[in-house]
Amino acid sequence: MASEAGVVDGSSLLDPARCGEDLIGNLRRAAAIAPSLCPGCADYHIRCTAHRAVGEAMGIETDRPPLIALLSEEMAARLARPERIELVIAGSADTGVLSTAAHAAARLGGEALRRIRFTVLDLCPTPLDLCRRFAERHGLDLATEAVDLTGPERRFPADILLLHSVFRFIPNARHPAVLGELAAWLRPGGAMVFSNRIKSLEAEESLADGAKRRRANERVLERLVHDPATADLDWADILPRLERSLADDEARQGEFRNEDEVRRLFESSPLRLERIEPVRRTIGGGAQPSYLRKRVLALLRAP
Repeated sequence: MASEAGVVDGSSLLDPARCGEDLIGNLRRAAAIAPSLCPGCADYHIRCTAHRAVGEAMGIETDRPPLIALLSEEMAARLARPERIELVIAGSADTGVLSTAAHAAARLGGEALRRIRFTVLDLCPTPLDLCRRFAERHGLDLATEAVDLTGPERRFPADILLLHSVFRFIPNARHPAVLGELAAWLRPGGAMVFSNRIKSLEAEESLADGAKRRRANERVLERLVHDPATADLDWADILPRLERSLADDEARQGEFRNEDEVRRLFESSPLRLERIEPVRRTIGGGAQPSYLRKRVLALLRAP
């Protein structure tokens, strides 16, 4: 639903657009805890929650419908068996990926939600806190743990392992080793659902990215700063963080520059590639620079 100020929110897991996320609540919580819990990346967490609160399409919004369909298909195939379904999310910026997986389960009915145990792993405590609050609100069976995916101390057995936009935070040279380790978490026949953007080195894409984030910052200023529902937030702290984080996406160490790089990574793993499809979305546009961005959504299967 949308407030008069244009702020987007959702309350039901069955809402296909927001999947039950409290986006304003996420912003409030991130602004309160990220500076102390994640001092090195608080700007990123606050930017993500602020931009999504005003309807900015982040990575999860780009491929949410096909991702939901794929996850529901994998979940449904396992509901005929008596065992609990272990769904592990490796890497999470906020509640976007967890809510998407929970919505995919909710579409299958209450039995699916009761049978699935969700586990969210991330190096940062801020998104883990947001996910715990989301799970409590919706009655999900959830475990969270702070984990460095480049050197996890233990494995997390999974029937479904969901990796959404996480490899861009991992140096390219470490991609094969990390993917190999994560593949070892899958139970026999388990599914790895992989989604990541392709970010070229073209100047047009960087210009469109920058324009997109600047416009999102402007929307935050227009819609949230003077909205009675959010005027009490510490905007003197938040707004400089949004400005500082404008260049964040240009400095990631693990970007894929084309689809061939993704395919070569998959070939280095013991998993069988069952499905791979591009997801395209125009970023920017109107009076701003625009670019047709591509993501890769893939399904890999354990032996």
